[in-house]
Amino acid sequence: MPRLRSGGNISQSGRFLATNRAGRPILSVVSVERQKGLGSSAEEVGELLAKTDYRPVRRLGGGRTGDVYLVEHQILGRQFVLKVLRSHLVRDPQFADRLRIEAQAAARLRHPNVVEMVDFWTSHRGDPCVVMELLEGRTLGQELGVRDRLPAAEAVNLAQQALSGLGAAHALGIVHRDVTPENLFLHDAPGFPRTLKILDFGLARVLPNASARAPDPLAVPTKTGAVLGSPRFMSPEAARGQRVDHRADLYSLGIVLYVMLTGQGPHDTQATHVALPSHFGGGVAMGERLDAISLRAIADRADDRYQTAEEFAAALKTLARASRPPQAMR
Repeated sequence: MPRLRSGGNISQSGRFLATNRAGRPILSVVSVERQKGLGSSAEEVGELLAKTDYRPVRRLGGGRTGDVYLVEHQILGRQFVLKVLRSHLVRDPQFADRLRIEAQAAARLRHPNVVEMVDFWTSHRGDPCVVMELLEGRTLGQELGVRDRLPAAEAVNLAQQALSGLGAAHALGIVHRDVTPENLFLHDAPGFPRTLKILDFGLARVLPNASARAPDPLAVPTKTGAVLGSPRFMSPEAARGQRVDHRADLYSLGIVLYVMLTGQGPHDTQATHVALPSHFGGGVAMGERLDAISLRAIADRADDRYQTAEEFAAALKTLARASRPPQAMR
């Protein structure tokens, strides 16, 4: 299977456009129809990069809210991804401010499990521009589309990496609010182990007074009762339009863990109860202890879940250690 390269978030669902090493788009990720008519002209991109050290290389893709381009730093000779809003959204104060929060959140985290933000500026026309690291690999959603489900040990490892990044975000008072397989990227840097990277803080909520290093909250606050995020992975309180805290992210990651283990979501069917992951067999090999962790993570009441990312991660770490064969623990 060819390695995939990804440039930036290009749709409301958080999907990335992937290309193979020859630079040709993988059209199973974003259809040709969705790409038609999207994107700025070469002249417009050149205007956005005027008086910067970046030069445009090619357009990687686009979606309803933004476009992404491969750019190269002319002095460093390194390639990055430029993300810009669609022109009709630049004048919307909340969309422009969300891009600012996304850039500041990831930049201030500087965590190995969060996509790295490299630069941010506002063009002379008022367009907010974000430059981020170029990732190689594919989203967890794409991985599951190929493999359906993952072995328990691999799923637990990826969940631990995601929790490490989320824990750092929560310490800054940042609630992601859209933790989904499409916003978790499996970065395959040559010569290094696969690393999970959290993408797209565009829907993030900044909790007041949580940290002096947190980004400033939205200048135009989201209305109370607004439902933001991906319904399949959304916490019950978020679905009700209530204000959420970091435990909503832990619920969403619990759903992601369940999907990794079983190949389906706990609420994808009309069943009156949630099936235990171990009942699916196949890749689930840690039995009742993993069942208990999974079900606690997706408890309806926030008070019944893990209360911090660290607590959730510690449970998974203990499980992983106990499940290793004796020779692997020497």
